[in-house]
Amino acid sequence: MKKRERHQRLLNLASELGLLYQDRAMEATQSSRATIRRDFDELADSGAIERIRGGIRVANREGNVPFNLREVQHSDAKSAVARRACRFIQAGDVVFIDGGTTTYHMCFHLPRLPLRIVTNSLRLSAYLDDASTRFPDWEIYLTGGKVQHGSNMLTGPGVLHSLGFYYANWAFLSVGGIAADGLYNTSEAIVETERKMIERSDRTLILADQSKIGQRAMCRVCGIKRIDSLITDKPTGVSLVENEMREAGLNIVHA
Repeated sequence: MKKRERHQRLLNLASELGLLYQDRAMEATQSSRATIRRDFDELADSGAIERIRGGIRVANREGNVPFNLREVQHSDAKSAVARRACRFIQAGDVVFIDGGTTTYHMCFHLPRLPLRIVTNSLRLSAYLDDASTRFPDWEIYLTGGKVQHGSNMLTGPGVLHSLGFYYANWAFLSVGGIAADGLYNTSEAIVETERKMIERSDRTLILADQSKIGQRAMCRVCGIKRIDSLITDKPTGVSLVENEMREAGLNIVHA
């Protein structure tokens, strides 16, 4: 198992269990104790987890979960949602992609067509410009702004100023939660960026796995009538929340 795959497996287990000890980690990854110790140290240095005696636990400072831990939570559903969202994109489109973990998965599925991509995501822009994944007909525009610690995204007045220069065919946004009364996210800075992207685009698509459906976060972005569609994975049964959102006028697309 490669290091990145092993780290993702360990983060998944830590997220699911809350605490992860060395013996369980060794069993899950078929790795030596020395390898697991190094992995734990590297993950702790990245801020994704905290070291405890004999193991690790999820870092949760002031309610903020680091990007690399959120990225692997519900990763299969996020990947499916991102793949479905990319099917809307056509050659020549200008697209906004915000700095959420679900929208980050779009970088693995973007069509290899001429596109202009404007983002405040440091991770996404770095991936798209990497020599092994770069496509010559993608133009990547990174907004200005302040690096928001632990989120791998740019926020603040610099982002809003940058976005004012552009107009997009699509805005692809992640959310902290979505319900019949609107979209929600976790901070004022993120909300202001998403409102600007909505304002400066023709159409807005929300990418959210089922863990976000019916949930609310601290800050309200807008009402659901301001967006065109929600893309989500299929619920395990009948979703009363989805029915409420449809009755309120929201188009829902299942990945």
